Amino acid sequence: ECIVGSQETEKGCTAINEKRKEKGLSQLDIHCIELVEDVERRGPHEEEKISSSSMRSRILGQRLLKARKSWDKSEGPYIIGLTGGSASDKSSLGKRFQKLGAGLVDCDKLGHLAYQPGSPTLDKLVKEFGDSVLSEDGTVNRRALGAIVFSDKSQLTKLNQIVWPEISRMAGEQATELYQSGHKVVLLDAAVLIEADWHLNCHEVWVCIVPRETAIERIVERDNKSKEEAQKRIDSQMSNRDRCKIANSVFCTLWDPEITQKQAESAWTRLTKELQL
Repeated sequence: ECIVGSQETEKGCTAINEKRKEKGLSQLDIHCIELVEDVERRGPHEEEKISSSSMRSRILGQRLLKARKSWDKSEGPYIIGLTGGSASDKSSLGKRFQKLGAGLVDCDKLGHLAYQPGSPTLDKLVKEFGDSVLSEDGTVNRRALGAIVFSDKSQLTKLNQIVWPEISRMAGEQATELYQSGHKVVLLDAAVLIEADWHLNCHEVWVCIVPRETAIERIVERDNKSKEEAQKRIDSQMSNRDRCKIANSVFCTLWDPEITQKQAESAWTRLTKELQL
Protein backbone atom coordinates (compact mmCIF):
# COMPACT_ATOMS: atom_id res chain seq x y z
CA GLU A 1 0.00 0.00 0.00
CA CYS A 2 1.25 3.48 -0.81
CA ILE A 3 0.33 7.13 -1.20
CA VAL A 4 0.97 8.74 -4.56
CA GLY A 5 1.67 12.45 -4.30
CA SER A 6 3.80 15.17 -5.80
CA GLN A 7 6.57 17.44 -4.62
CA GLU A 8 3.87 19.92 -3.58
CA THR A 9 1.92 17.40 -1.51
CA GLU A 10 4.81 15.46 0.06
CA LYS A 11 4.32 17.13 3.46
CA GLY A 12 0.66 16.16 3.38
CA CYS A 13 1.59 12.55 2.65
CA THR A 14 3.92 12.58 5.63
CA ALA A 15 1.17 14.03 7.82
CA ILE A 16 -1.13 11.16 6.83
CA ASN A 17 1.44 8.64 7.98
CA GLU A 18 1.81 10.49 11.27
CA LYS A 19 -1.93 10.24 11.86
CA ARG A 20 -1.88 6.56 10.93
CA LYS A 21 0.95 5.96 13.42
CA GLU A 22 -1.07 7.68 16.19
CA LYS A 23 -3.95 5.29 15.48
CA GLY A 24 -1.70 2.24 15.41
CA LEU A 25 -1.99 1.74 11.67
CA SER A 26 0.81 0.63 9.37
CA GLN A 27 2.87 3.22 7.53
CA LEU A 28 2.24 3.73 3.84
CA ASP A 29 5.02 4.00 1.31
CA ILE A 30 5.16 7.50 -0.15
CA HIS A 31 5.70 7.73 -3.89
CA CYS A 32 6.24 11.30 -5.11
CA ILE A 33 5.91 12.22 -8.77
CA GLU A 34 8.14 15.02 -10.00
CA LEU A 35 6.43 18.14 -11.30
CA VAL A 36 6.82 18.76 -15.02
CA GLU A 37 7.56 22.25 -16.27
CA ASP A 38 4.94 23.66 -18.62
CA VAL A 39 6.95 24.76 -21.63
CA GLU A 40 3.77 26.20 -23.21
CA ARG A 41 3.02 28.52 -20.30
CA ARG A 42 1.20 31.57 -21.68
CA GLY A 43 1.62 34.09 -18.90
CA PRO A 44 1.99 34.75 -15.17
CA HIS A 45 -1.65 33.75 -14.58
CA GLU A 46 -0.72 30.16 -15.45
CA GLU A 47 1.25 27.83 -13.21
CA GLU A 48 4.87 27.01 -14.00
CA LYS A 49 4.10 23.30 -13.85
CA ILE A 50 1.68 21.42 -16.10
CA SER A 51 -1.67 21.68 -14.35
CA SER A 52 -5.37 21.26 -15.00
CA SER A 53 -6.04 24.87 -13.98
CA SER A 54 -3.75 26.12 -16.76
CA MET A 55 -5.46 23.80 -19.22
CA ARG A 56 -8.85 25.20 -18.21
CA SER A 57 -7.67 28.78 -18.60
CA ARG A 58 -6.64 28.04 -22.18
CA ILE A 59 -10.16 27.15 -23.26
CA LEU A 60 -11.50 30.54 -22.16
CA GLY A 61 -12.93 32.32 -25.18
CA GLN A 62 -12.88 29.13 -27.24
CA ARG A 63 -15.94 27.42 -28.66
CA LEU A 64 -17.40 24.88 -26.23
CA LEU A 65 -20.72 24.20 -27.96
CA LYS A 66 -21.89 24.70 -31.52
CA ALA A 67 -24.21 27.62 -32.28
CA ARG A 68 -27.73 27.22 -30.97
CA LYS A 69 -29.27 27.86 -34.40
CA SER A 70 -28.27 28.66 -37.97
CA TRP A 71 -27.88 32.23 -39.20
CA ASP A 72 -29.08 33.90 -42.38
CA LYS A 73 -26.99 37.04 -42.92
CA SER A 74 -29.77 38.67 -44.92
CA GLU A 75 -32.43 38.39 -42.22
CA GLY A 76 -30.79 40.08 -39.24
CA PRO A 77 -27.82 40.13 -36.88
CA TYR A 78 -26.00 37.21 -35.36
CA ILE A 79 -27.15 37.54 -31.76
CA ILE A 80 -24.88 36.66 -28.85
CA GLY A 81 -26.27 36.78 -25.35
CA LEU A 82 -23.59 37.90 -22.89
CA THR A 83 -24.32 37.20 -19.26
CA GLY A 84 -22.67 36.73 -15.87
CA GLY A 85 -23.20 37.26 -12.18
CA SER A 86 -22.67 40.37 -10.11
CA ALA A 87 -19.09 41.68 -10.27
CA SER A 88 -18.17 39.29 -13.09
CA ASP A 89 -17.26 42.39 -15.13
CA LYS A 90 -19.37 41.20 -18.07
CA SER A 91 -20.25 44.76 -19.10
CA SER A 92 -16.58 45.69 -19.47
CA LEU A 93 -16.12 42.54 -21.53
CA GLY A 94 -19.04 43.61 -23.70
CA LYS A 95 -17.37 46.96 -24.34
CA ARG A 96 -14.23 45.14 -25.45
CA PHE A 97 -16.25 43.35 -28.10
CA GLN A 98 -17.88 46.63 -29.07
CA LYS A 99 -14.43 48.08 -29.77
CA LEU A 100 -13.63 45.02 -31.87
CA GLY A 101 -16.68 45.66 -34.04
CA ALA A 102 -19.74 44.15 -32.39
CA GLY A 103 -22.97 46.01 -31.82
CA LEU A 104 -23.85 46.21 -28.13
CA VAL A 105 -27.25 46.34 -26.46
CA ASP A 106 -27.21 47.04 -22.71
CA CYS A 107 -30.33 45.24 -21.53
CA ASP A 108 -29.68 46.22 -17.92
CA LYS A 109 -29.98 49.90 -18.88
CA LEU A 110 -33.10 49.16 -20.90
CA GLY A 111 -34.65 47.92 -17.67
CA HIS A 112 -34.62 51.51 -16.38
CA LEU A 113 -36.12 52.81 -19.62
CA ALA A 114 -38.85 50.19 -19.85
CA TYR A 115 -41.19 52.00 -17.48
CA GLN A 116 -40.77 55.66 -18.33
CA PRO A 117 -43.73 58.00 -17.62
CA GLY A 118 -46.49 57.51 -20.16
CA SER A 119 -45.38 54.01 -21.13
CA PRO A 120 -47.80 51.04 -21.11
CA THR A 121 -45.36 49.22 -18.85
CA LEU A 122 -45.58 51.91 -16.19
CA ASP A 123 -49.38 51.74 -16.34
CA LYS A 124 -49.18 47.99 -15.75
CA LEU A 125 -46.85 48.50 -12.78
CA VAL A 126 -49.20 50.98 -11.16
CA LYS A 127 -52.17 48.71 -11.78
CA GLU A 128 -50.35 45.78 -10.16
CA PHE A 129 -48.53 47.49 -7.28
CA GLY A 130 -50.48 50.70 -6.69
CA ASP A 131 -49.68 54.44 -6.75
CA SER A 132 -47.21 53.99 -3.89
CA VAL A 133 -44.54 52.97 -6.42
CA LEU A 134 -44.68 56.39 -8.08
CA SER A 135 -42.63 59.44 -7.17
CA GLU A 136 -44.15 62.94 -7.16
CA ASP A 137 -42.89 63.57 -10.69
CA GLY A 138 -44.63 60.47 -12.03
CA THR A 139 -41.52 58.31 -12.38
CA VAL A 140 -41.07 54.97 -10.65
CA ASN A 141 -39.90 55.18 -7.06
CA ARG A 142 -37.37 52.38 -7.30
CA ARG A 143 -36.84 52.26 -3.55
CA ALA A 144 -40.58 51.81 -2.90
CA LEU A 145 -40.92 49.23 -5.67
CA GLY A 146 -37.85 47.36 -4.42
CA ALA A 147 -39.26 47.19 -0.90
CA ILE A 148 -42.29 45.39 -2.32
CA VAL A 149 -40.69 42.94 -4.72
CA PHE A 150 -37.49 42.01 -2.91
CA SER A 151 -39.32 40.96 0.22
CA ASP A 152 -41.71 38.66 -1.63
CA LYS A 153 -40.61 36.38 -4.47
CA SER A 154 -44.14 36.17 -5.85
CA GLN A 155 -44.20 39.96 -6.22
CA LEU A 156 -40.80 39.89 -7.92
CA THR A 157 -42.15 37.33 -10.36
CA LYS A 158 -45.05 39.65 -11.17
CA LEU A 159 -42.64 42.53 -11.78
CA ASN A 160 -40.51 40.42 -14.08
CA GLN A 161 -43.55 39.25 -16.03
CA ILE A 162 -44.40 42.90 -16.69
CA VAL A 163 -40.94 44.31 -17.38
CA TRP A 164 -39.02 41.50 -19.08
CA PRO A 165 -41.19 41.33 -22.23
CA GLU A 166 -40.78 45.08 -22.74
CA ILE A 167 -37.01 44.89 -22.29
CA SER A 168 -36.93 42.06 -24.82
CA ARG A 169 -38.93 44.12 -27.31
CA MET A 170 -36.68 47.16 -26.88
CA ALA A 171 -33.55 45.02 -27.16
CA GLY A 172 -34.84 43.53 -30.39
CA GLU A 173 -35.43 46.99 -31.82
CA GLN A 174 -31.93 48.15 -30.88
CA ALA A 175 -30.38 44.99 -32.34
CA THR A 176 -32.19 45.61 -35.62
CA GLU A 177 -31.03 49.23 -35.71
CA LEU A 178 -27.43 48.14 -35.11
CA TYR A 179 -27.71 45.53 -37.88
CA GLN A 180 -29.06 48.12 -40.29
CA SER A 181 -26.15 50.41 -39.42
CA GLY A 182 -23.66 47.73 -40.41
CA HIS A 183 -23.14 45.52 -37.34
CA LYS A 184 -23.50 41.89 -38.38
CA VAL A 185 -22.88 40.65 -34.83
CA VAL A 186 -24.81 42.10 -31.88
CA LEU A 187 -24.24 41.30 -28.21
CA LEU A 188 -27.09 41.46 -25.72
CA ASP A 189 -25.50 42.33 -22.37
CA ALA A 190 -28.03 40.99 -19.87
CA ALA A 191 -27.65 39.83 -16.28
CA VAL A 192 -30.93 37.86 -16.47
CA LEU A 193 -30.44 36.58 -20.01
CA ILE A 194 -31.07 32.95 -19.04
CA GLU A 195 -33.61 33.58 -16.27
CA ALA A 196 -35.75 35.63 -18.67
CA ASP A 197 -35.37 33.03 -21.46
CA TRP A 198 -33.91 35.65 -23.80
CA HIS A 199 -31.13 33.20 -24.62
CA LEU A 200 -33.67 31.18 -26.59
CA ASN A 201 -33.57 33.90 -29.26
CA CYS A 202 -29.77 34.02 -29.38
CA HIS A 203 -27.44 32.23 -31.73
CA GLU A 204 -24.93 31.82 -28.90
CA VAL A 205 -24.59 32.39 -25.16
CA TRP A 206 -21.30 33.75 -23.84
CA VAL A 207 -20.77 33.64 -20.08
CA CYS A 208 -18.39 35.77 -18.03
CA ILE A 209 -17.31 34.36 -14.66
CA VAL A 210 -15.08 34.95 -11.66
CA PRO A 211 -14.69 32.77 -8.55
CA ARG A 212 -17.34 33.33 -5.90
CA GLU A 213 -14.90 34.80 -3.38
CA THR A 214 -13.56 37.24 -5.98
CA ALA A 215 -17.09 38.39 -6.78
CA ILE A 216 -17.80 38.94 -3.09
CA GLU A 217 -14.60 40.95 -2.63
CA ARG A 218 -15.44 43.12 -5.65
CA ILE A 219 -18.97 43.82 -4.43
CA VAL A 220 -17.71 44.79 -0.97
CA GLU A 221 -15.16 47.19 -2.46
CA ARG A 222 -17.26 48.56 -5.33
CA ASP A 223 -20.66 48.89 -3.65
CA ASN A 224 -19.54 49.46 -0.06
CA LYS A 225 -21.47 46.40 1.10
CA SER A 226 -20.71 44.10 3.99
CA LYS A 227 -19.36 40.65 3.21
CA GLU A 228 -22.66 39.13 4.36
CA GLU A 229 -24.66 41.38 2.01
CA ALA A 230 -22.37 40.51 -0.87
CA GLN A 231 -22.73 36.80 -0.15
CA LYS A 232 -26.52 37.07 -0.15
CA ARG A 233 -26.46 38.85 -3.49
CA ILE A 234 -24.27 36.19 -5.08
CA ASP A 235 -26.26 33.33 -3.55
CA SER A 236 -29.55 34.78 -4.83
CA GLN A 237 -28.33 34.52 -8.43
CA MET A 238 -27.84 31.65 -10.85
CA SER A 239 -24.54 29.90 -10.20
CA ASN A 240 -21.53 29.99 -12.51
CA ARG A 241 -21.89 26.23 -12.93
CA ASP A 242 -25.47 26.50 -14.18
CA ARG A 243 -24.66 29.35 -16.56
CA CYS A 244 -21.68 27.47 -17.98
CA LYS A 245 -23.79 24.40 -18.70
CA ILE A 246 -25.38 26.17 -21.68
CA ALA A 247 -22.48 28.47 -22.60
CA ASN A 248 -21.09 28.37 -26.12
CA SER A 249 -18.01 30.20 -24.78
CA VAL A 250 -16.80 31.15 -21.31
CA PHE A 251 -14.63 34.10 -20.28
CA CYS A 252 -12.98 35.01 -16.98
CA THR A 253 -11.92 38.46 -15.75
CA LEU A 254 -9.96 37.19 -12.75
CA TRP A 255 -6.55 38.32 -14.01
CA ASP A 256 -5.02 41.47 -15.51
CA PRO A 257 -7.07 43.34 -18.16
CA GLU A 258 -4.56 42.33 -20.83
CA ILE A 259 -5.50 38.68 -20.32
CA THR A 260 -9.21 39.46 -20.62
CA GLN A 261 -8.44 41.37 -23.83
CA LYS A 262 -6.62 38.35 -25.26
CA GLN A 263 -9.67 36.18 -24.52
CA ALA A 264 -11.92 38.68 -26.28
CA GLU A 265 -9.66 39.01 -29.30
CA SER A 266 -9.30 35.25 -29.62
CA ALA A 267 -13.08 34.74 -29.50
CA TRP A 268 -13.76 37.58 -31.94
CA THR A 269 -11.17 36.38 -34.44
CA ARG A 270 -12.58 32.85 -34.28
CA LEU A 271 -16.19 34.00 -34.63
CA THR A 272 -15.62 36.34 -37.58
CA LYS A 273 -13.72 33.56 -39.34
CA GLU A 274 -16.53 31.09 -38.71
CA LEU A 275 -19.16 33.54 -39.93
CA GLN A 276 -16.99 34.63 -42.87
CA LEU A 277 -17.27 38.31 -41.97
